[in-house]
Amino acid sequence: MDREISAIVDEYVLRFGSTDLLTALTNRLHNSDSVLTIVANGGVHPLRDDLLRGEIFVASQGSLDFSSRQAAERDIRVALVGVAKKLKARRWKTVYLVPFGPTVLSLGIKMLVYRVLSQETVDILHIGEGVHVDIEIDTRQISLEAQDHPT
Repeated sequence: MDREISAIVDEYVLRFGSTDLLTALTNRLHNSDSVLTIVANGGVHPLRDDLLRGEIFVASQGSLDFSSRQAAERDIRVALVGVAKKLKARRWKTVYLVPFGPTVLSLGIKMLVYRVLSQETVDILHIGEGVHVDIEIDTRQISLEAQDHPT
């Protein structure tokens, strides 16, 4: 068993690098039952395991129907209802958002997390060449700062 683990670790490090392995293992160790990753639209883009933390919820899968405004609103609404049910199912300390797919769907999920949980999402941003970073923006703080600086 130890040789098997060692061989897999060696292969992983060769293919993805030791930093990637450390990140993946650290994320896995520090995840709790109160962490949720929402993938806005799954099955369209490849998603690395190290980006998925806690429980994984895929809001929609594949292409949405954009043949008309009504069809688009229907498919987005169905996805958002599923997200709302997931958010209300238990308490979530941290919610990560992988904004794949239509922007309007990701924005709807982000707004829904804020409305249901009164908290911001941590957005996973692809910055190029396979590198992803967590973006944490406190919009409450931005709102307060804007009050201090009238136009």
